[in-house]
Amino acid sequence: MFSRDQLKRAATLTEEDFRGVQHQRIYRIDPNRDYGSLASLVSRADQTIDTGQIAEHWDRMGQLYASLKPGHVTASVALKRLVGFSAKNRFYRADRDLGRIFKTEFILQYLSEPELRRRIRRGLLKVEQLHALARDVFYGRRGRINARELWEQMNTCSCLNLILACIVYWQGREISRVLSQCDPVANGIDLSLLEHVSPIEWITSCSMASISLDRKLVRQRRRTKRVGLSV
Repeated sequence: MFSRDQLKRAATLTEEDFRGVQHQRIYRIDPNRDYGSLASLVSRADQTIDTGQIAEHWDRMGQLYASLKPGHVTASVALKRLVGFSAKNRFYRADRDLGRIFKTEFILQYLSEPELRRRIRRGLLKVEQLHALARDVFYGRRGRINARELWEQMNTCSCLNLILACIVYWQGREISRVLSQCDPVANGIDLSLLEHVSPIEWITSCSMASISLDRKLVRQRRRTKRVGLSV
């Protein structure tokens, strides 16, 4: 299940390479195997996975997870069913051990592959940028949604997402315009640095402006699209 190369590369890293690794738990399958430097992390008796339970309920777990893809069962309903079981239930323990296998495999892969860590960190930075942009735009009422009705809350979130999308789109258009109007190569601009430029910025945007939409133009564009589709 876990390759020898993954174990070796993960054993050579320190806590500075994976922040919060001391708070994560990984699990073992074979208690008699020598895990080297990782032995102290999987030395407890409750960190051993019972593969017999997984094999015993494999068909039943397959039916449960296969029903999620076509939508016969929602994820929330499946979780409620699993949570409803006691910790001594063998089906519950089989699902738990299978999840622990996936978790351990991902942690070892994260520790042993620098490219995966860089990709995940880039994604996290983009998400944090988007959250910071949302906080800056939704400054009214300290960023709280005080509506009671669900449709009002959804309406507020949809409007916020629309404004964020407009800002990101405008920034992307501006980056494209600047590149098209000036010659980057002649001006000594390294185009490889563009991958580090994110359109999720709001320095050049005015968050205190009032936005008004012309309903006539919106309706006119809708009619044009409908005519194009009918043709």
